[in-house]
Amino acid sequence: MDSPLNTINENNFGSAAGPEMARAAAVYVRQSRTRGLTYSSCQNQADLCQSLALQRGWTVTTVYSDEGQSSETLDRPELSRLLDAIKTGQVERLIVYSADRLSRRLIDFLRLLELFDEHNVELTVVNDPNYSDTAVGRLMTNIVAAASEFQQDLTRDRMADMRAAYKRHGKRVAGRVPFGYQADPVTKQLVVDPEQFVVVRDFFELASKGGRPSDLASLANLSEWRDHNGETGRWTARRILKLLKNRVYVGEILNGDSTLPGEHEAIVTVSTFDAVQDQLIRRRTRESNHGERQLSGTRSFANLLGKLFCGQCNRPMSTSVSHRGPIRYLYYRCRAHAGGRPPCTGVNISVYELEQYVGSVLANVEDADSELPREFRKHWNQLDERQRQLGLAQVIHRVVYDHEPGEITIEMKEIDVESFAAGGAEPTDGSQI
Repeated sequence: MDSPLNTINENNFGSAAGPEMARAAAVYVRQSRTRGLTYSSCQNQADLCQSLALQRGWTVTTVYSDEGQSSETLDRPELSRLLDAIKTGQVERLIVYSADRLSRRLIDFLRLLELFDEHNVELTVVNDPNYSDTAVGRLMTNIVAAASEFQQDLTRDRMADMRAAYKRHGKRVAGRVPFGYQADPVTKQLVVDPEQFVVVRDFFELASKGGRPSDLASLANLSEWRDHNGETGRWTARRILKLLKNRVYVGEILNGDSTLPGEHEAIVTVSTFDAVQDQLIRRRTRESNHGERQLSGTRSFANLLGKLFCGQCNRPMSTSVSHRGPIRYLYYRCRAHAGGRPPCTGVNISVYELEQYVGSVLANVEDADSELPREFRKHWNQLDERQRQLGLAQVIHRVVYDHEPGEITIEMKEIDVESFAAGGAEPTDGSQI
């Protein structure tokens, strides 16, 4: 549906008479920012242009309104529509409130004037009633356009000086609010978001211990950690890598190619941040030297192999490797042909993602409904990531992955906690969680 500015009732102008009554006129209005006001600058410009048209007996056919559009470029939706109408001979006269509504850049303004002249379009400027298509009129218009561009350049310079002064005092100027923070509604400065703070801290903690961005993304998606927009399942390795390299989390702000101390609260310590950067550099160097990320044997990483079953066909899932450039990723997939049936299509899950999830369930000391002994969970919670991976085969009897609803059922062996903690007895088949 057209906005009120784009639809003109020609009967509103029927009372005016004159020799130019039949000439088609268009109105163009523009404002750089939208402020949500009931009566906007564009509406005010349109009213003034239509009033002038009524006085002179011109018929306004269309109002082209670009709200929230900068004069820095001619690539504006409504201006493009207007220029197309001019090129097809639909517009004979153009009315604007002021010359800078068309453009504040002199070179762009001259291009428009050439286009108007080429298609015999007469330009009328409301706040310059003496403007005409004569040499003097064009000279004055060019002077006004040049002055407008000069004023815009001065404004840009003042804003740059203001931004630099803000940054010298550690204040945020503008831009997207980093994950982990909110913008104070009054000062616009960064304040910690309590929920996102925990996620950022965990990302850095895991990365400092060697966790890869791709693995962290898988863990975050499986654990349904919410992103900046409150959505789950949207984390990617690239997104997390960008987060891990952002020095805003140690209390700094970006200043060109360098940083300055910020006045916002840091989320991670400098030592943790440096440890993460060291891990990233080591991994990049290692991958560069070897040409690809090495997996130290498929089976040594797939600790649930032989214990994981597809929830759709109840057949064992096996491993497969996916190549993305020089990097290899290990997955569990439904690939069995047992019973003469083909594998289930699309049933796969990251090995690291699944084993991290199973390990986190076993380590959940606070789960009052868990059937696992609390002493076992306390012991499991104290193990590092590698110890948990190796321990899975000892304590897991069977895992069922139901791909469609995304459900995971874990069947545990009966566990002798003391023997397991001592690295001894092999548990026997037992409970399900």
